[in-house]
Amino acid sequence: TLYMGARSNAVEHIGTAISHGFDYAVAGAPVIIADGLNGKNIRMVKIAKKHFDEVSIAGDIAAADSMIVLSHFKGHIVSGFGGAIKNLAMGCAPPDGKRAQHNARPFTIPEKCTGCASCMKVCPKDAITVKKKKSVIDHELCIGCFECMHVCPEHAIEIDWETEIPQFMERMVEYAYGAVKGKEKKVGYMNFLIRITPDCDCFPYSDAPIVPDIGILASKDPVAIDAASFDLVNQQQGYADSLLTAHHHPGEDKFTGVHEQTDGYRQVRYAVEIGMGSSKYELIRI
Repeated sequence: TLYMGARSNAVEHIGTAISHGFDYAVAGAPVIIADGLNGKNIRMVKIAKKHFDEVSIAGDIAAADSMIVLSHFKGHIVSGFGGAIKNLAMGCAPPDGKRAQHNARPFTIPEKCTGCASCMKVCPKDAITVKKKKSVIDHELCIGCFECMHVCPEHAIEIDWETEIPQFMERMVEYAYGAVKGKEKKVGYMNFLIRITPDCDCFPYSDAPIVPDIGILASKDPVAIDAASFDLVNQQQGYADSLLTAHHHPGEDKFTGVHEQTDGYRQVRYAVEIGMGSSKYELIRI
C-alpha cells in the first residue's frame, strides 16, 4: 500500500486482515496478498491507451483466470466516488502502479496556512515539513495520496482540479482496464451501497453516511454497475446531518454535494470511451 499503517508488506498485511476478521475460519478462503511479500510480484499488461502503453498489475491477479470483485460504493475527494472501477485500479495494482495513477501533486497556499502541521502528521512518505510556520511539500517525495489536503483545517492545500484530476481519473480507468484484460467475461462484480460515506475507505476513520442504505448490486460489467450505483445514490434524499453540504434533493449529484470540484462520472464516460464496458443497464430487483 502507499498509505500509513501495517500494510507495507504481506506479513503485516495478512495480520491486519486477520485482526479485522478476514481469516480462513470466517471467510472460508485464504487471504493472498497478490503482489507478493514486498510488492515485487508483478506482471506488465499491455493496454496501448492514452496515458499508458502498459500497466503494472499484481502478479497473482494477472495470473487468475477469473475474479469476483466486491466493492464498497462511497465518495472520494478526487475521483468523486469509488466503486468497481476504482477498486480494480487501486486494488489490483502494486505500489508502483498506484504511484503511476496518482499523478496529481498538491501544493500549499501560504496565505491560508497556519503551520499547524496536521498535514505533516498524516503524510505517509514524510514529504511535508513546516518551515517558518508554513507547510512545504517536497514533490520528489510526494505520492499524491491527498491525505494532507483532506485533513487541513484551513483548506490551505490544493491541487489543479481542471487538468490534473481529469488525468488522474483517466489513468485510474486505464489501470482498471488492464486489471481485467484477458478475462473480461470471467469477472463478476458486486457493489455494496451500504453506509455510503463521503470519503474513501483508505482514510483511518469513517464519517456518517450521506444517503440511506440502498442494497447490493451485481453485474458482469464494471462500468454499468458503477453507472447504476451512481444513479441510485443520486435518486435518494440526502442526509442533512452529514458532510453533504448541497444537492440534498433526489435527482441531484450527491458526490459534488460533498466535493464540488470533482466530476466523478468522468470515470464512467472514459471507461466507455476505451471500451471497458457500457453505461447502459437494466435494473432487475430480486
